[in-house]
Amino acid sequence: MCKRLLSVAALAALSLTLSACNGNSAHSTPSASPATQKVTNSPSTYVFSIKNTSVSIDQNMSEVLDALGEANSYFEAASCAFEGLDKTYTYSGFVITTRPDGDEDFVNSILLTDDSVTTTEGVYIGATQAEVLDTYGDVQVENDVIQYTLGNTTLNFILQDETVISIEYILA
Repeated sequence: MCKRLLSVAALAALSLTLSACNGNSAHSTPSASPATQKVTNSPSTYVFSIKNTSVSIDQNMSEVLDALGEANSYFEAASCAFEGLDKTYTYSGFVITTRPDGDEDFVNSILLTDDSVTTTEGVYIGATQAEVLDTYGDVQVENDVIQYTLGNTTLNFILQDETVISIEYILA
């Protein structure tokens, strides 16, 4: 089961990286309206927190690298959508992809790959659909995806049998 989840996560990360090349999104996501968060701190966007570091969509990747250090693995490829290189940084439990903008790189997506990390609000791979809805608010589930948008970030929970198998932060 663990190998299967890791395979699904790896394929999702690859599809996120390559989606700019073919114009298709990584997943068929519903067009649900944003839900009211049950979280009390009322942030302006969703952030991923790890090692006392907050990582958000459109954040300068140099700040993230300064805080998190070198990734376990790194991959780059010519960008199909932007001038420069798309980059993928794989850490234990999550993957960050970037997009180039001039001489800088900005966070384009964050994919949680196993249950060793959680969203800032505490949801993890393996959580139930009910736990997600209780944490973030009640929305319609379409095509086994629960989707919330806040600010410039869409937070997707991909489900299988009402269990979270993938979590991704992407540009809204």
